[in-house]
Amino acid sequence: MKKILLSLFIAVYVCISASFATVIEGNVAMTDKVPNEFFGDWKVISVCTKSTNKEYFDSKSIDIWTLRRQGDIITLMNPLSGARADITVNDVKGNTVKFEKRSYYPDEESVETPILTLQGDNFTGVDKISIKTFKDGKLIKEDYVEYQVKGTKLTGDPISGILGL
Repeated sequence: MKKILLSLFIAVYVCISASFATVIEGNVAMTDKVPNEFFGDWKVISVCTKSTNKEYFDSKSIDIWTLRRQGDIITLMNPLSGARADITVNDVKGNTVKFEKRSYYPDEESVETPILTLQGDNFTGVDKISIKTFKDGKLIKEDYVEYQVKGTKLTGDPISGILGL
């Protein structure tokens, strides 16, 4: 009986360990595929191309995005607004990267998915945002917006350093 329990324990341990190792290796490998040129400070112009709620979403905006990698974690920051989020890399094909940022609040869930293609000191792409609003745990509204985005690499010191952040 002890041999059976020990064998069962070892089998479960090996399966769990193998599964955990695969997840970690996959995430690190995908993060490592992001071209180094994506990291740094960017001036980003966003123009709305689709929206379910034109009053809620800006039709055009200009932002600063700072992309940083530390180990296997990629962080997207806006030093002007103070926004900061760790993002997930979903796919990398050459110079095209698909990121994802999920945010959860008591009555709201948002998913932002930028798909960006790097071309020298510029990138172009699309930024898709879905926001679900809940009341008493039930979905009451879902808004969606899609932006065409263009980024231009900023030179010199990182913006966060200039602003003392």
